[in-house]
Amino acid sequence: MSHTYFDTEKRHRSFELPGAKPHYNPDRPGQVEHIFLDLNLDIPNSSYNGTCTIRLKPICNGIDRLTLDAVNLNIQSVQVANTPQTFDYDGSQLHVQLSSPTEAGKSIEIAIAYSVEKPQRGIYFISPDKHYPNKPTQVWTQGEDEDSRFWFPCFDYPGQLATSEIRVRVPKPFIAISNGRLIHTEEDGDDKIFHWSQEQVHPSYLMTLAVGDFAEIQDEWNGKPVTYYVEKGREEDARRSMGKTPRMVEFFSQKYGYPYAFPKYAQVCVDDFIFGGMENTSTTLLTDRCLL
Repeated sequence: MSHTYFDTEKRHRSFELPGAKPHYNPDRPGQVEHIFLDLNLDIPNSSYNGTCTIRLKPICNGIDRLTLDAVNLNIQSVQVANTPQTFDYDGSQLHVQLSSPTEAGKSIEIAIAYSVEKPQRGIYFISPDKHYPNKPTQVWTQGEDEDSRFWFPCFDYPGQLATSEIRVRVPKPFIAISNGRLIHTEEDGDDKIFHWSQEQVHPSYLMTLAVGDFAEIQDEWNGKPVTYYVEKGREEDARRSMGKTPRMVEFFSQKYGYPYAFPKYAQVCVDDFIFGGMENTSTTLLTDRCLL
């Protein structure tokens, strides 16, 4: 049976399928200015805990309730200005009752302590098993287009653009790659902390994290790092498959008429990636099957 329809007035084909429902942006209580994730990974148990802090600039006075997207998260507490807030959580959305209603244009910071165990989507823990004993141990994210809500609470729709930070504690010898610039690393016993900062605004679904015992191949374009991350032993495959990236960045910079805008460009090849690749801001995740 054909599902092709025509616009009877303009005689254009419609791409809408039978049963399709309208999809509208949710109400916007304000502009998200910054998202800061501070996470501790428990890789053997496919779990993690931490805090998501969101800075929000309200668009009007008197907002006393906020609704955030948050699916299958364990919400432990919500604070604004170090003051606990009343909240309720239905497994899909987090409803926060603000103790002080908002003032238009006066930013507030919402700090949400939470944990996640064996996530279903959004963040993926990859490890060897009896069927695939040689599979690497990795953690990576995939947020497009509304799956970030599965790994951190947020206003999860593409219309909200904000700067972001991710600080993550991982066991040695793993490394963590994320958006923007690596501003700090710190060793703490058997762990290492990586702190990344993205100064250009982007939607929550482009926030990314990749963790693994990767080899790092360094290149550059006009002084900006161009880096390839692959499983150790595949360095030559990385150079062969991605070594022309600086030339590509140069080509597109010339064609668009302005230089590549971000502080670095990283490509991370991960195991079991659910798509061919994902163009997260400054850090593209790719299936390792792209390596030649």
